[in-house]
Amino acid sequence: VSLDKRVAIAKRRKADLFVSLHFNSSFPKLDPSGIETYCLTPRGLPSTTIRSGKDDVNSSHPNNAHDAANLNLAARIHHSMLSVTGGVDRGVKRARFMTVLQGQAQPAVLIEAGFLSNPDEARLISSPAYREKLAQAVANAF
Repeated sequence: VSLDKRVAIAKRRKADLFVSLHFNSSFPKLDPSGIETYCLTPRGLPSTTIRSGKDDVNSSHPNNAHDAANLNLAARIHHSMLSVTGGVDRGVKRARFMTVLQGQAQPAVLIEAGFLSNPDEARLISSPAYREKLAQAVANAF
């Protein structure tokens, strides 16, 4: 499902929270591995991850109304995913560039649940049993 459609579905369904599941890639680098979880950067704070060399600390987005809940949700899901999978901890990160999080009207996070460019993680990710583990980890966070 495209990022725009994910946002539209959440709006149409009047979602109470938004969790966007992704898999990372660092191709051609094959070594990076692990799980990282993102939430929108609160206004006035620097992002931990920046793209295009710009991070306007004064910018504000609708989802910033949920800054505390975003971070809480990110931390809970991230901890649960690490506990269930034993994956490498790449941390909870804050970013402004993720449009899928910016306009949300409820707490929202984006999960990068492993690297498809890493052969070992790609094998795990291709397993239905492992993907079920990931889904269970998200559910366990609640």
